[in-house]
Amino acid sequence: MNTLMIETGIKGESRMKVTDKDTAESVGSGTLPVFATPVMALLIEKTAAESVSEYLENGDTTVGTMLDIAHSAPSSVGAEVVCTTEVIKVDRAKIRFAITVTDGSGVIGSGFHERFKVQSAKFMNKSASRLSNGN
Repeated sequence: MNTLMIETGIKGESRMKVTDKDTAESVGSGTLPVFATPVMALLIEKTAAESVSEYLENGDTTVGTMLDIAHSAPSSVGAEVVCTTEVIKVDRAKIRFAITVTDGSGVIGSGFHERFKVQSAKFMNKSASRLSNGN
């Protein structure tokens, strides 16, 4: 059993280089060959999830439940994008993160993300029961 707890102040960081497959034009969220907002959202969720993974007990995981982000500047193919997250509030199973995304020229995105700590097996059973109920 893991005795560590998810607490405020836990930070995460992920980096990626923008490629042709990461553009709005490529993923269908726009027509321009610039870093796509859905790809930025994926980077945020990945960074946040990884930042708290070592604090989870066996069989637990986190699931994303809310994104409140502004994508405020474009990044071109070839740019290195850096996402930083910080746990700013923990309320039982709910974890709130402040996020910032930058490239070499400054901030390109910011906002908040929430994740819930869940028991993986129980969560998957709930998902399967929704499918069998026609939802």
